[in-house]
Amino acid sequence: MTSATTVTTAGAAAGLPAAVERSRAAIHDAAAAADYDALEELVLSDGFTYSYGAPAEGGAVGYWRKLESQGERPLDTLVRILELPYSLRQGLYVWPFAYGLHRAEMTPYERELLGPLARSYAGEDYYGWRAGIRPDGTWQFFVAGD
Repeated sequence: MTSATTVTTAGAAAGLPAAVERSRAAIHDAAAAADYDALEELVLSDGFTYSYGAPAEGGAVGYWRKLESQGERPLDTLVRILELPYSLRQGLYVWPFAYGLHRAEMTPYERELLGPLARSYAGEDYYGWRAGIRPDGTWQFFVAGD
């Protein structure tokens, strides 16, 4: 009798440039450990987007800490989305794959894979938490809303 074993590494995705995968893994690991100092170091770009409102005191990390204190779990969500498949949108690698994918285009498997994040659709478009990384590995955004 022959048996096969399938090993899936959370978040690893075929086709990602090495710089993007390094950044994705570093962001994932820092968020999983709730290591705000490491996340602060990963937010390198002056153009980093974390909110569609006014800049928060303490920048992106201050904003996420504030959300955590209000009972939201942005870092848990960041970990979750970085473990899902990605999409390539306008030259950026974006997690989760649902960003830019209309609800009507999703297969039952994709809806199942998205899980509770599927509630983040507003009409036909996904407006839930999403993260984007440039091909050079620069973390560009982690944002929700429109």
